[in-house]
Amino acid sequence: MGALHCRIQGSPNHWVWVKAGSEEMYDALRGRLPAKLVALFQIRNYTCENPVPWAEAVRMLSAVNSGFPSDIHGLVKVQVREDAREFTIVDIATIHGLGHLIPEGERCWLLDSWIDLRMFNKVY
Repeated sequence: MGALHCRIQGSPNHWVWVKAGSEEMYDALRGRLPAKLVALFQIRNYTCENPVPWAEAVRMLSAVNSGFPSDIHGLVKVQVREDAREFTIVDIATIHGLGHLIPEGERCWLLDSWIDLRMFNKVY
């Protein structure tokens, strides 16, 4: 049994966009959901020569109102998932960029798609 090498120095606490479904899901979000990045790590398989895959541990959020933008401010609201697990492991290929969230209460956020033109074009 080999030694476990870990380079995680603490949680980076970045918001990221995760591909969580098909383009038809979550209305304006088009299959993407925001998540808080907990850790970035590699999984090494020392028994074969295959490339080493990267993965991320994230805390997924869920879309309020099925991802439809609010009539009041035009932003999508997200919240902590009801089935909130400590974290979910996702392939790094499912990450579509950094997210910008505005806190609205203790467990809710508004998705600030206006600050990132590339994400604005994907969402709207």
